[in-house]
Amino acid sequence: MEKKVKVEKKQIGLKASAGTVRRYRDAFGADLLLDMSVVEGDLISNKCLTAESTKIGEQVAWIMAKEYDPSIPELEEWLEQFSPYFVLLVAPHIIQMWRDNLHTLNESKKS
Repeated sequence: MEKKVKVEKKQIGLKASAGTVRRYRDAFGADLLLDMSVVEGDLISNKCLTAESTKIGEQVAWIMAKEYDPSIPELEEWLEQFSPYFVLLVAPHIIQMWRDNLHTLNESKKS
């Protein structure tokens, strides 16, 4: 699944696939499934992101952007082009893509 989103006057391409989970684990040594539940939980229950979920959101956004366009720079350099709060703008798109992928997976199991 691919999507382009406008964040702070910039177009960001995002891609989510089976490889996203592995790339995230390889890059950050963490489980994307568990980390996404932290971000989603913070947004739903607190209507804001904690320091932990902000970091996770930035990492997931970068992995999805990197999957869409392998030429983007490394995480810290990529983040420098945005304000500190860009993750609040991109997180809903990431969560929606994540949910859409899970929904597609659930439909496949039912068939």
